Amino acid sequence: MQTGEPPRQPTRRFAPLLAALAVLAAPACTGPAADGPGGTAEQQGAEHRVFDPPTEFDTGRGFEVDLGADSRDQGRALRPAMDGGTVYYGDEDGLHAVDAEGGRELWSVPTRQPVVDTRADSAVLAEIDGRAVVVGAFETRNPGRSGAVRQERLEVLVADARNGALLWQAEHIPDGPPPDPADVFAVGADDDAVVVSYGTAVAFSPGDGGLLWTDPGMRPEALTEGAVVGWSVPGAAGDAGTDGAAGVLTAAGSADGAHRWSLWEAESGQGATAPRPLRISPMDGSRLLVGRETPPETGAEPAPEWAVVDAAAGEVAYWTERLRDQVCRYDQQSMLVCWNGGRTSPEVDVYTAEGGDRLWNDPGFGGGVPTGIRGVWHGVVYTDKGLNGGSPGIYSLDFQNDLELDPGTAPDLTDGVVGLRFAEDGTATAYPAVA
Repeated sequence: MQTGEPPRQPTRRFAPLLAALAVLAAPACTGPAADGPGGTAEQQGAEHRVFDPPTEFDTGRGFEVDLGADSRDQGRALRPAMDGGTVYYGDEDGLHAVDAEGGRELWSVPTRQPVVDTRADSAVLAEIDGRAVVVGAFETRNPGRSGAVRQERLEVLVADARNGALLWQAEHIPDGPPPDPADVFAVGADDDAVVVSYGTAVAFSPGDGGLLWTDPGMRPEALTEGAVVGWSVPGAAGDAGTDGAAGVLTAAGSADGAHRWSLWEAESGQGATAPRPLRISPMDGSRLLVGRETPPETGAEPAPEWAVVDAAAGEVAYWTERLRDQVCRYDQQSMLVCWNGGRTSPEVDVYTAEGGDRLWNDPGFGGGVPTGIRGVWHGVVYTDKGLNGGSPGIYSLDFQNDLELDPGTAPDLTDGVVGLRFAEDGTATAYPAVA
């Protein structure tokens, strides 16, 4: 794999552990909750304590967030939008905001037509003209009148994140057959466009929901710095100039859908010889974490590989080292963590997110104790330890060691206010952070 330069030897950062624990356990700040339907947070007397990162969760106050029956088979792959203890998601009834710390629904916005199917992480948080908004995308169906043909369509909702006030609602009926419901989700929004996936790229005016552009040649997955980034749709001729080859990463301008750049065209192919897209996740600024799976050699397993891509420049900033069955996650602050997904005591590589320098490598994470990785956030890894994974723990990414703290539970996601832990059936339980 290309790395740009030979891998650096593992390095250690030495600092007093007690000082590190004191920093980890201290709350970063306190702040008001988002406005709810009953008034502002100050009027309701609500205040969230934000821990950066959380080191303990109150397991006695767990609240199950019902993400919808259709999310049951997605398990820990779910990534619902969350901020300040509020979880935003879509289900068969529309768009919802839940106070995961207090265990109550804050608001909901229904779709016009019945939802065919949806994924719980089909909604995103974004900002339009300085206002925090939630964008939801749904595949819905017009039931029709007697004798009429039922017709699937894309339905998009944009609501004020504070109180659920509906800003606009739009419907669009693209050409061709409806997509897999897993390919219908909100990508992002900025002052130029609201971009969603309906198996292909669709963009709406952020002000009134008018249709701006479509690109049947791209399946979008990220919006950053005015660029929509996604995968080329095989066999399609896109409006943005994509060539329809599999495994090509491509970008278009959010305002007009004009083609900006493409990557890996020379490596693309058809059928079994084409790289398979895995995932695109936003990092800071214009950078994206991009995963793909290259075709295996004869008798070998597929090889996941991960790159950090600069969407503004249209180039790879760096590649991570290749691991079998690899998963990579950004800690939303300064480090990138890669490990053998689904394995107990996996091999782990930790990098600086900015330059891609490898800080350390551990061929058997957890030492002699079976250890599985659950979540990664702000310099720490939350783990399940022991033969049955029944002992939660926290590891430092800076110091490559077990902090010997008992968090109560190891969350898959956290925002510093609550931790979300997913069961195998896709249900989520929220636990308030208390330290």
